[in-house]
This record gives sequence, C-alpha cells and structure tokens, in this order.
Amino acid sequence: MSSKIVAMVAVAFALAGCSKDTVKPPVTAQRATPPPPPAPVAAPEQAKDDQPHVAQPITNLLGLDSEIVRMCNLHIDAAQPKEESPHFDTDESVLSTADTSVLTQVAACLTTGPLAGRHLKLVGRADQRGTTEYNFVLGEHRASTVSDFLEHEGVASPRIRETSRGELDATGTDDASMREDRRVDIMLDG
Repeated sequence: MSSKIVAMVAVAFALAGCSKDTVKPPVTAQRATPPPPPAPVAAPEQAKDDQPHVAQPITNLLGLDSEIVRMCNLHIDAAQPKEESPHFDTDESVLSTADTSVLTQVAACLTTGPLAGRHLKLVGRADQRGTTEYNFVLGEHRASTVSDFLEHEGVASPRIRETSRGELDATGTDDASMREDRRVDIMLDG
C-alpha cells in the first residue's frame, strides 16, 4: 500500500514539472482532443444604457497573485460578475468578457505600469472530470489562451511562462465548485 502512495507522489511531482517546453501527453481515446486556443477575443461591447459603471477593486482573488492585485490596483466593472481569475466552461478555453477586462488591466500594469518588465507564470488548471492526460492538455490550452491575450495586449512573449497542473489540485465536488478548478492562475515569476 505504501509503495503505491510513493509511486503516486512521484508521478504527481513528475507531472508538476510539465511546462510549455515539455512534450505534451497524448490524449487517450476516451476523450476528444481539447479545442484549439481560440482567436483573440474582441473588445467588450459598450453598455447599452450609456450609464457609467463604477469600477470596484478586486479583492480576495483565488488565482490572481495578491501582489499583482495590489501593485496594479486592479478593478472590475460593477456591471460584470466578479471573477477571481480567468475561469472556463467545461472542456473550454475561451475567455469571458469579465476575464478580458481583468487581463487588459494586468497587461497595462505589466507594460507601462508598476510591474513593467516583470515576468509572469500562468498555471492552467482543470476539474477532475476527464483523463489526467486530457486535463493536462486542456490546462495548457487555457494557459496559452491567457498568454495569447496578454501578448496581444503588449506583454512580450519571453516574459510569460506557461505550465499546466491539469486536475492535480482540483477540489470541486459539484458543478459550482468544479468551476473554481477550471481556471488559470496568474502570478509573478521571479
């Protein structure tokens, strides 16, 4: 029994080292290939009522480094639902309007703001549904989607490191809590 636990821990540590530069695990026949990263997301549409919306500071973020939130003085639009970090629908890697709003602020902070020149680490995550291999690839797609958006907003590619944890740290037990597992954590790197 203890040799099984040791083997599982060794596999978890080996998989934790996966990054953008490593060979991606093959997707098994049980699941379809994850969707390719989407085309760049269009800018959010203007509010129809022409009423200004009050921006509120982002607080207590699950997947966004607290130093980034503090240093960049990040805010969300009160008209949008609160998003802790980019979250995704099941089997998807498409950013929502709320995600792009936060990521635009992060990109501005990293290009011309207090964190100009700093490096980021993006960690793609998935819920526990699907195979381990599929979830690692899906996590990589999600991290790549966020990276592509940040690059489109002016953050230089060499300043962004992508990796995937797949389902390794997933804790969700129902649809609502599994949504928290389907995200990309954004943190300062180095």
